[in-house]
Amino acid sequence: MHAARFLTQSYQPGLVLLSIAVAILAGYAALDLVNRVHAAQRRYAWIWIAAGAVTLGSGIWSMHFIGMLALILPIHMSYAVWPTALSWLMAVAASAVALRLACRTQLDRGPWFAGSAFMALGIVSMHYTGMYAMEITPGIVYDPVWVALSVLVALVGSAAALGLSFALRGLSRRFLRVRKCIAAVFMGIAIAGMHYSGMAAAEFPAATHALTTVGVEKSWLALLISSLSVVLLSATLLAAALDRRLETQTAELVASLQEANEQLRHSSYHDALTNLANRKLLGERISHEIQRASRRGSGFALFYLDLDGFKQLNDNLGHQAGDEALERVANAMRETVRDNDTIARMGGDEFVVLAAEVEAAADIDMLANRLLTAIREAGETAPGLSASIGWARFPDHGQTAQALVTAADRAMYWAKTHGKNSYVGYRAEMACQARDEFHLRRELGKALETEAITVYYQPKYRTSDGTLSGAEALVRWHHPQLGLITPDRFIPLAERSGQIDQLERIILDNVCRQIRDWRASGLTAPRISVNLSAARVSDPQLPDMVQRHLDRHGIEPQALLLEITESVSIKGMQEAIGTLERFARMGIDVALDDFGTGHSSLSYLEQLPIQQLKIDRSFIRDLGSAMPQQVAIVSSIVTLAHNLGLDVVAEGVETEEQLHYVVELGCDEMQGYLFSRAVPADRFERLLGGMRYGERGLNRSPDAAPAMPARAPEFG
Repeated sequence: MHAARFLTQSYQPGLVLLSIAVAILAGYAALDLVNRVHAAQRRYAWIWIAAGAVTLGSGIWSMHFIGMLALILPIHMSYAVWPTALSWLMAVAASAVALRLACRTQLDRGPWFAGSAFMALGIVSMHYTGMYAMEITPGIVYDPVWVALSVLVALVGSAAALGLSFALRGLSRRFLRVRKCIAAVFMGIAIAGMHYSGMAAAEFPAATHALTTVGVEKSWLALLISSLSVVLLSATLLAAALDRRLETQTAELVASLQEANEQLRHSSYHDALTNLANRKLLGERISHEIQRASRRGSGFALFYLDLDGFKQLNDNLGHQAGDEALERVANAMRETVRDNDTIARMGGDEFVVLAAEVEAAADIDMLANRLLTAIREAGETAPGLSASIGWARFPDHGQTAQALVTAADRAMYWAKTHGKNSYVGYRAEMACQARDEFHLRRELGKALETEAITVYYQPKYRTSDGTLSGAEALVRWHHPQLGLITPDRFIPLAERSGQIDQLERIILDNVCRQIRDWRASGLTAPRISVNLSAARVSDPQLPDMVQRHLDRHGIEPQALLLEITESVSIKGMQEAIGTLERFARMGIDVALDDFGTGHSSLSYLEQLPIQQLKIDRSFIRDLGSAMPQQVAIVSSIVTLAHNLGLDVVAEGVETEEQLHYVVELGCDEMQGYLFSRAVPADRFERLLGGMRYGERGLNRSPDAAPAMPARAPEFG
C-alpha cells in the first residue's frame, strides 16, 4: 500500500560518500577559520568573518546539494534557481553567526544556546528550502517525526560545533591538529546526519513528475559542485595557513624586537661587565627606598666601596685580570647581600650597596664586615686586594639620593686615607674636611700658577769626615692667609686632583735652575735629591721630562739624585723597574727612601736598579733608647745594603747619641734636625759659601734645630 502511494527512493553510494567528505572538510575549515578569526587583529576580524562565512556556508550548502543529487528517483530532477540561491544564503548566514560567536573571548551559556538555535534554524531552513527548489509536482510530503529529528540533529550538531571551536582554542600545537581532525569528522557526520535525516523525512507521491525535462546530468553536476567546494575550502585553508605563518613570523619579529628592546633597556640600567645596577638604576632604587622608608618612618643604609690595590693589579697583570677581579668581587657581594638589596657599580673599582631596612648600627657593622671579608676572599688570587667602605644612613645623613651617595663617598674616602681595608660611618666633620679639601685644591691651582710653591734644601753629610755631601729638595707652600702648608696636606691632594705633574715640573725646574745659578756664582753645588711622586714613578714619560729640564738649564744628569719610596716600588714593581733602568742609562742615580716601612723589601731590593738606600727615621729614632734590637736591625740593613753595593743614608738624626750609632754602624751619609732643618735656597747658599769640604766636620750648622720627636712628611 505504501509502495503504491510513494515513489521508491535510493541513494548513489559514491555521491553519499562524497557529500560526507565535503562535510568533514567543511568542518575542518570551520574549526580552522574559528582560530583564525579569534587570532586576527580586531580591524581584520570582520574580513575573515565575511570571507569565512561565504566559504563555510558554501561548503555546507555543497554537502547538502551533493546529498540531494545522490537521491535516486524514477523521474527526472531539476531545481529552481531562486530557492536554490536562497538556501545558499541561509547557509552563509548560519556560518556568519558561528564565526561571529567565535570572536568572543569566552562562550557563556546564554549566547551558546542562542547561537546554536540560530545556526540550527539556518541549516534546517537551508535544507528544506533546497528541497523546495525541486521542480516537481505534486509537492513533497514530510514525516513530522523525521523532521523533528532532523531539527534536533541540527541543534545538537550546532551546539557541539560551537563548543568544540572553543574547546580546541587553548590547546598547544602538538595536539591541536589531531584533535581538530577528530572534531572535523564529528562535525561532518553531524552535518550529514542532519541532511540525511531530513531527506528521510521526505516522501514523493507516486504521481510525482518533473515540471521540466531540461537539465544537466546530476552526476556531472555533483562532481562540478563538489570540485568547486573542495577548491574553495582548500583555498580558504591555504589562505588561513599562509596568514597564520605570516602572523607567526610577524609575532617572532615582534618578539625579537621586544627582546632587543628589553636588552637595550637592561643595558641602560646595568653595568656591562658585572651586570650590576648602574648609576641610573641606583638613583631610582634609592629614591624609591626613600619614599618607602618615609611612609613607614624607618631607615636604610648605603655603603660606598672602593677597592684597595686594584690599580696595581690592573697595571701589573693587565686589564683582563682586572676585569676578572671585578667580576669575582661583584659575585661575592651578590652572595653577601639579601635579594631585596641593590649593588651598583659606579665605575672603575667603585661600588655602592643599598641595604634596605638596615638601620641599626650593629646590623650596619655586621654587613660591612661581611662585605670586607667577601671581597678579601674574592681577591685571593690578587694579593693586596681589599676594600675601603664608607656608609651613610637615611634619614640621619641625607634626605636625597645624591646627598646619601655623597655622604657615603666621603666616609669611604676617610676610611681609605686612614688605613684602608676598613669601614667607617659618615660624620659631620667629613663634610667640613671635603669642603676644606675642595678649597685647598682650588688654592693649590692658583699657587702653581703664581709660583707660590718654593723649594727648600736640607743638607746631607758624610759620616766619614762630616763634609757636605748633598741636599734633599723639599717643597713648601706659603699661603697668604693660611701660612705655611705642610706637604702632607697638599701632596696627596695634588696626586688625587691630577695636579702632581705640574707640581713635579715646578720642583725639577727650580732645582735645575738653582744648581745652574749656584755654579754661575762660583759655588760648588752638591748633588741634589728630588723625591718622585708615587703617582709618577711608573710613568714611562717621566725620564724624558727630567731630561728636558736638565737640557733647559745645561745641567748634567749626575747633578741629580732621584728618590722613590719603598711602597711605590713594591706596588708598581714592573713599571718602576723600567723607569729606573732608563734613569740609570741616563746617568742619574736613584735612592730608595723610607726603607723598612713597606712589605717584602728584601725580596724586591735586589731587583731594583738603585744606588742608594735611606733608612727610615723610625729605626733611627729608637737607636740608643734602651732598645738594643733596633741597633741590630739598623746594623743588618747597613750590612745588607753594602753587600749589594749600595750607599746607606740615615734619616732623622736628631740627637748626639743617634749620631754616635749612625757613625759606628757604618752609615755613609746622614741628615736630620741635628744638623739643619730644610732651609730656603739663599740660606743653603751660605752653607756652600761658608765652608770647604772637610773644614766644617761635624760642627753644628747655624740652622740646626733642637731635637724633635718627629717631622712632617716632606716632598720634593
